[in-house]
Amino acid sequence: QPPPWRHRGSDKMDAVELGISAGSFAIHFAVFEMLGWLGATPDAQKLKACYLSHVHCTITLCSCILYWITNEVRVFSPEFMVEGPNGGSGTEMQWMRYTVAFSVGYFGNDLVRIVQHSSIGGTDMIAHHVIIGGFFLTGLLDRCCTPYHFLFMIEELSTPFLNLRWQYRAEKNSKVYAFCQAAFAILFFLCRILIGTGLVWLSGAVVLPSYILAQPSLLRQGHLTAQFTACTLSRFLNLFWMWKIYKIAAGGAYKKQHVDEDKVN
Repeated sequence: QPPPWRHRGSDKMDAVELGISAGSFAIHFAVFEMLGWLGATPDAQKLKACYLSHVHCTITLCSCILYWITNEVRVFSPEFMVEGPNGGSGTEMQWMRYTVAFSVGYFGNDLVRIVQHSSIGGTDMIAHHVIIGGFFLTGLLDRCCTPYHFLFMIEELSTPFLNLRWQYRAEKNSKVYAFCQAAFAILFFLCRILIGTGLVWLSGAVVLPSYILAQPSLLRQGHLTAQFTACTLSRFLNLFWMWKIYKIAAGGAYKKQHVDEDKVN
């Protein structure tokens, strides 16, 4: 008899979800290679990663925002946030899990590309992908916390503007560059600090400890604790990046030239 938090019909990541993750990785990997005509310079490698990021953000953000708009989101219910809507069964849970599975494939490929090409991202991006990809994947495997993973995707709303800011860096005085720079800073604060950290993470910090202690096995308690720990580590990364944004804004150099956030110490 599977425990009540398990998805109907299976207690493991199913073949469809595994296929989505593997297919997502393969497609992103192949498209990156197909973009070879852009060149092999460090900037060309980063541009390829930007294009793939735009596709990933479009799919995951549309899915996440549509869910936020059309369905009840109970962030203060540990049963909902850990087990999922309807006890972890039904189309709403599949919606979440399929989106997260797609994202796991993207992060896997992007991690490979960052290791191959340092121009795409630094150590902080490697840490981000290991943390996020790791706790997304283990959540799918153990069928827990997927609502947290899915709803955290709202944080990606600032990412396209970060990419576009870099893509238009040669047009520093253009309205497009100015808009993307402002939109990135504002959306980063709103989505990653206020919503992701101030609402989703903080609600988990309030309701999860007692829920974790009530779990019937030490293994389950350990995994849920690890999930929350990974989430907390990702909050530190967001605060670190917010500090970089503040430092760029406070320094004032951004008014005269493009400031690469990867080079801000």
